[in-house]
Amino acid sequence: MEFPLLTELFDAVTPLVVMVSGGGDSVALLRLLAGGAFGGRTPAPDRVRVLHVNHGLRGAAADGDEAFVAELCDRLGYACVLRHLDVGARAAEEKRNVEDLGRELRYTAADELCDELCAALDADPQAGRIATAHTLDDRVETFFERALFGSGTGALASIRPERGRIVRPLLRCDRTSLRTYLQAQDQDWCEDATNTDTTRTRAFIRARIVPAAEELAPAFRANLERTMDLLAEDDALLDELAAGFVRDFCDAQEQDEGQRLMLDADMLATLDPVMIRRVLRRALLDAFPAEASRLPQARYLELAGALTAASYQADLGRGLRAKRAPHALIIEKLPIWRRGE
Repeated sequence: MEFPLLTELFDAVTPLVVMVSGGGDSVALLRLLAGGAFGGRTPAPDRVRVLHVNHGLRGAAADGDEAFVAELCDRLGYACVLRHLDVGARAAEEKRNVEDLGRELRYTAADELCDELCAALDADPQAGRIATAHTLDDRVETFFERALFGSGTGALASIRPERGRIVRPLLRCDRTSLRTYLQAQDQDWCEDATNTDTTRTRAFIRARIVPAAEELAPAFRANLERTMDLLAEDDALLDELAAGFVRDFCDAQEQDEGQRLMLDADMLATLDPVMIRRVLRRALLDAFPAEASRLPQARYLELAGALTAASYQADLGRGLRAKRAPHALIIEKLPIWRRGE
C-alpha cells in the first residue's frame, strides 16, 4: 500500500524521536518507519528513540498502552523511553487545563529526549527531529475547531508539516488508510476511550461535523487540504514581514527569560491594522509559545485597540496579562498562584 508520506522531513543520519501513544496513527508511523517506507531517508534504529508518555490520567488503561508500546518497540528493535507524569495533580496546582498542560509537558519531554539523543550521537541538537503521527484528518479537525471558535488566517492553515524540530510525516495520509494498512500487517493498536467522548470538542467534530461535511461534499478533505495549503503560503509571507517588525519594535532588553515582553506601542500603531495583529501574534508566540498559541483571535484584536488607548490592563487568559504603559504595551506571565482567579 502506497502512502503520500512527507519523506523530506528527515534523512538517514537524523537523530529522530518518535512520539508513540499506542493509538493507530502513531503505531502506523512506527511500523512504516521500521518497514523502510521512507526509503533511503530512514534513520537506522540506533539513531531513533521512541517516546511514550503516561500522563497518569487513565489508570489501568494508560498502563496497558504503556506496556503495548514497550512490547512493540522491543519487537521492532527500537529503544523505548517511558515518561511518567501526574498531569491531573499539576493541572490542579497550576489551575491549568489538563489537555493543554498534558500537551505542553509531552512536547517538553520530547525536546529533552531529542537533546539527549543528539548528545549521545555527538550531533548538533538543531539537527534532531521529533516525529509525530498527525494525519490529514487531524488537520481537518483542527481547521474546524479553530474556525468554530475564532481564529486568524494563519491558524486556519491548521497543522503544518514542520514546526521547529517537530515534523509530521503522515500529514497527507488519512486515518482510514492507515488503519487498513495496520490490519493488513495484522498489527493491533490501542483505542483511547476519550476519543469517542463527544462532550469533548475534538470528538464532537470528528463524530458529527466531519461526516456532515463529507455527506455534503464527498471530496471535501482534498478541497480543504488545498485551501489550507494556500492559507499556509500566504501566512508564511506575512509572517516573514511581521518578524521584521517584531525585531524593530520589541525591546529585547526588557524581556525577562520568557516572563515579560515589551513592545513599542507608538511605532506599532503606525502599521496597517492587519499587520498590527500579525506582529502582536508573532511577538507573543516568540515570547510565550505555549500560552500564545492558544489565545483566540479576539484577544489580538483587543491588544491592537489597546495600542491607542489611554489606559489598558487585562488578563488575556492562558496565564498572560497585558497592560498599557507610556509608549509601550507590556505582556507578562501571571504568577502560578494568580492563574484562574
